[in-house]
Formats: sequence, C-alpha cells, structure tokens
Amino acid sequence: MASLEQQLKAIKLKKSAKPTSDFSNPKLGGFISEQEISDYQNSVLDVNTELWVDILKEETFPTKYCEITKEDANLFIEIYERLYKDIDESKIAGIDWRDGLNEQEVKQVEILRNRLQSKIDEFVKEGSDVFVKTSSRSAKDAPLVQKRFVDIFKKTINTCRDNSENSQISALLTAAFEAQRIHSAEEVFDMFLRSLRIYQDLTLARDNPERFNENFVIRKFIDIDIDMEFRGFVFEHDLVALSQYNYLIFSGRLLKEGKQISERIQRFFDKSIKEKMKQKNFPHDYVIDFAVCNNSTEEKIWVIEINPFLETTDGALFSWNKERHLLEGKEGFQLRLTKANKPGSIVMLPQSAKELLKKCMSG
Repeated sequence: MASLEQQLKAIKLKKSAKPTSDFSNPKLGGFISEQEISDYQNSVLDVNTELWVDILKEETFPTKYCEITKEDANLFIEIYERLYKDIDESKIAGIDWRDGLNEQEVKQVEILRNRLQSKIDEFVKEGSDVFVKTSSRSAKDAPLVQKRFVDIFKKTINTCRDNSENSQISALLTAAFEAQRIHSAEEVFDMFLRSLRIYQDLTLARDNPERFNENFVIRKFIDIDIDMEFRGFVFEHDLVALSQYNYLIFSGRLLKEGKQISERIQRFFDKSIKEKMKQKNFPHDYVIDFAVCNNSTEEKIWVIEINPFLETTDGALFSWNKERHLLEGKEGFQLRLTKANKPGSIVMLPQSAKELLKKCMSG
C-alpha cells in the first residue's frame, strides 16, 4: 500500500499544454520534493472542515459528523487499490465493489454503514436531503463513474433549449451536482469507494497519523444554481479576488448581475467572515467558495468550502503561475467572469466526461 508521498514522488508531472477542468482535483505539476509534499499535506490538513465549520456555523450549511477511524480509512484505501486503482475510468462503473469484499470487509462495511446511516437519518427525519464529504473534499469525481449519473444527465439535457456546447457542459455540471444529493449510507459508500479524490485524501490523512482526525461530514443539501458558485482568494485575511467557479460555462444572468453579486459577497465576507477567521488560529491565506441562493423571500450567501492557498487548488479563471500577484492583492480587488460562450470548452473536461457527453449526445 503506497503512501501518498510515494505516489506523488513517482508521478513527477510536467505541466500540460492543455489545461483541464477536473471538478477541483488537485493540480499537481513539476517535480515534487519531499519538503513540497510535506508542505502540501500540512496545508490541506490546516483547512479541514472541522477547523472552520464551527467558527462559521451561521454562514455555512448545517453540519453533523460521523467519525472515520484509521481502520475505516484503511478499509476504503485497500478496497480502492484492489478494485479501482489504475483502472480505465470507463470500466469503473461496471465493477461492483460489493462483489469484491472479503468476509472481514463485509462486516466492517456493515458496521460503518449503520453508524453513518444513523447520522444521515437525523437530517432525513427533518425532511432534508444530505451531501456527504470527508474532512477535506467531496467525491465529486464519483458521479462520472456511476451508472445512475447517465440517467440524471439525460434528464437534465432534455430540459435544455438547445444542444450547444455550453448547454451540454451546463447539463453535465447540473447533473454532477444533483448526483451529490443522497439519502442513504449505501449511496455514500458507492460514491466514496469509486472516488480517486477520497482515496487521495484518506491516504494523505493516514500518512500523517499525528494529525489524523477524519470524519464523514454530513451536510444539509442546499440547491445551488451552477452559475451562482464563486471561488474567492483570501490573502492576509483580505478577500482580494473572486472568480466564477464553473468557469467553462457562460451565463447571461451572471454577466449582467456579476458586479452586484461580487459586491454583496465582499460585504458578506467583511461583515461575517473576516474577523471570525482572524480570531482563530487559522491560516491567513486560503481559498474560499461561496454560493448565492435565492428563494421567494430572501437572498442567502453561504460558505461552501475552504481550501489551501496553494497552486494545487484550482485557480478557476486566475493563473497561479502568471497572476499570483493578483491573488496576493497587489492590484486591488479582482473579479473574473466568463464573458462569452467558449467554443472548444469540452476539450478542457476530464476524458471520462468527454466520453460520457459523446455517448449521451449520440445515443
């Protein structure tokens, strides 16, 4: 069972000539030293959900925890490595992890599933759907390798006014978001055990036993329009830049209202976030994701997630390499939005997403 450090050192990635949008997977590039790996691991752990969610309990989604023990983490890691690691993504959906468990793993899964279900039921009994992630990230990549995602996507694309590239990507993102809506521990297991992101994060946590504090983070599911998510960059406690999160799509509404929305997010951050985070032993620099939600009576801004202020975090419409000075506030507040349809955006999607689009649109 290779450690994350061994895996990263073996990769020695060069920068790609064609960037891809991979639903917020880490961007790992260049030759990686042991110190860089250590810095990366600690930076990820420094912004784990448990370290900020209680500080911002009024500004983020209602949240409950279910502990992931070291034994639980090893269970997920071992199953992923045995069944899915290095397998072509197109084949993952056809491999049922339930058929690949030994007797002891079946018992472990059942115990953990029952424990997790009892926590999920606390939300379900209130009439709420839930979203489940680990202490670090979600299994956003899993829907692309689940059979049910295809049905959700087809239903979504049928509601679009046209089959343009922009509509296809919008439908893909909407379906990926909807696929995160769950009601049972069984659904969580099916996503987590197929997710490279979860495998990476649990491996990282396992490799840092002195800091191991992992949980299933169970959150009330809040409906969010895909053009109303934003990635903010905080440097020395100040929100210095904001980008459209799903930047491969063009939104006429966002182009029209973006400046006003940005100003509301800035006011929200300065009033409700900045001082709270300064008062705690939390990094001065971080990447923070916002959602703007509207109902019939009010507008609500939510904090979705906090990520490390590192090049491994997707810069959205900003370039860490070419525009770091902007992300450090050297030229005042910056707002970036996609201002027109982007012909050719599909090539920036992960290969599995491109294949899925091709299959669904031709079928």
